[in-house]
Amino acid sequence: MSKSVTTRNNVQVIGRGDDVIVFAHGFGTNQSAWHHQVRAFEDTHRIVLFDHVGTHGTDLEDYSPHRYAALESYSLDLLEVLESVRARNVFYVGHSMSGMIGVLAGLVRPEFFRGMLFIGASPRYLNSPDFKGGFERKDIDELYKTIEQHFEAWASGFAQAAMGPSATPEMVKDFSSSLLALRPDIAVGVIRIIFESDYREQITRLKVPTWVVQPLNDFAVPTAVGEYLARTLPSGNIRYVPNQGHLPHLSAPNEVNTLISDALAASALAAA
Repeated sequence: MSKSVTTRNNVQVIGRGDDVIVFAHGFGTNQSAWHHQVRAFEDTHRIVLFDHVGTHGTDLEDYSPHRYAALESYSLDLLEVLESVRARNVFYVGHSMSGMIGVLAGLVRPEFFRGMLFIGASPRYLNSPDFKGGFERKDIDELYKTIEQHFEAWASGFAQAAMGPSATPEMVKDFSSSLLALRPDIAVGVIRIIFESDYREQITRLKVPTWVVQPLNDFAVPTAVGEYLARTLPSGNIRYVPNQGHLPHLSAPNEVNTLISDALAASALAAA
């Protein structure tokens, strides 16, 4: 018997209200990364949370490197999650890799979404002659090698770099533990998908109103990339959060929650 999507993706629906917010986590975390946002919005919104397959806490037997060879597969999972809870008119909040997962889902079923907000999202990470994503090929190849050969050392260093100087030591330790809970082969497989992707063409076709939240110092997504994303999306808006790090919803939750509230209000006005 095939497993239901609600079991496969650990789908949770909480809160109250008619308006639906979907929070989609980034690499190395799971739905628990949104606890600050859940607390802020659960009294006024219906909140849908889920975990990407392969994340710690999911059944790793559901993960296949063949099925999950591109972000498109994760976007199909997202659409199944929305179908399973009969969510429509959704305001989608995606962190990091879940930004492009949202874009891909919005291209397939735009009628599901009334707005999208992307935190620390990038359509392309590799530098090329016509685009500066922030990473050289040699640096990415060295990253893959480090994950495969020195997983624990990589997790510690990556956690420090990703959380950034705005984070407390406890936040860095928590994210490092979250990374270490990943299965190493899945970690490097997902990292490869992220860093080898190029969704610059797809973002030009998304018709859903969008907001880009860009930390001022994000080692994974330079400010210029966030500005490119907002400029290239047909309906993009950019907001800056005075936080240094790739996970501002954890290290600067009040500022991020304010930006989410502003975008929710703007999308409601646009839909009225």
